[in-house]
Amino acid sequence: MSKLSAQPLSPLDGRYRGAVVALGEHLSEAGLNRARIKVEIEWLIHLANRDLLATGRPLLAPEVAALRAIVENFSDADVETLAATEAVTRHDVKAVEYFIREKLVQLGREDLQELTHFACTSEDINNLSYALTVRDAMSEVWLPKAHELMAKLTELAHKYVAVPMLSRTHGQPATPTTMGKELQVFVHRLRRQIERVQATTYLGKFSGATGTFSAHVVAAPDVDWIKESKEFVTSLGLTWNPLTTQIESHDWQAELYSAVAHFNRILHNLCTDIWTYISLGYFKQIPAPGATGSSTMPHKVNPIRFENAESNLELSNAILDS
Repeated sequence: MSKLSAQPLSPLDGRYRGAVVALGEHLSEAGLNRARIKVEIEWLIHLANRDLLATGRPLLAPEVAALRAIVENFSDADVETLAATEAVTRHDVKAVEYFIREKLVQLGREDLQELTHFACTSEDINNLSYALTVRDAMSEVWLPKAHELMAKLTELAHKYVAVPMLSRTHGQPATPTTMGKELQVFVHRLRRQIERVQATTYLGKFSGATGTFSAHVVAAPDVDWIKESKEFVTSLGLTWNPLTTQIESHDWQAELYSAVAHFNRILHNLCTDIWTYISLGYFKQIPAPGATGSSTMPHKVNPIRFENAESNLELSNAILDS
């Protein structure tokens, strides 16, 4: 038997890739490493241009631009370089540090190499990087899709606001309603969860190995490191978490994922309701040219997209709730 070429193990990178490809820009390993490089470089710029450690000549504007261009121009070749370095270091964040050190050599600023990753624990870099990638994934991918869905549901609710429909309670015929009203119920429910998502505060800590600035103070006791930490975190567009252990507490993530999971549950309700309306004959499905509803019953048109959505929403929530 011939062997297959390399194949994805997960449907996310297989049959569903077209639906989720935009998330890879942010939530992939490459996206995470790009964010790590951004955090490391911005911290280097912060230290050098404020001369917090008396390191000498600050970065010139063209040098700052060149450093930031490393993030903007992050490429597949850089991904491979990081992977090769990590194969030696056996440490992902250390590989990022070495990557930036090499870039400083190329820029002729070897004198700043020791500022790279200064006083940072890996979690200082990671928690900010995850916050940036999740924030951008939500604002650039998830929220636009959620608003697109809301706009379509709102359009249909208004279009069918006066179309009468027999409602059901306990699965039995009840009193009259309208199709538009039933769809507007979901618009109302989903809007509340979108507002919760939009209200998320993306927190970040930057206080060293145990959250005490101990290495910072030993290196430069006269610097107000609490102030510098706050200014650095907020400069990234995040909200500073002033009190943590080694790790950022990640409460904001639990809150965000709770809202997303609730949004998913409402969508699951929508799918099962539409499935039921199809089963009752309220809606009729239009066969797609060439599509086959059943391998043995050619007259069938199964509501597979709603069933597929149900299962993927359930799988998503199993992960979000874990």
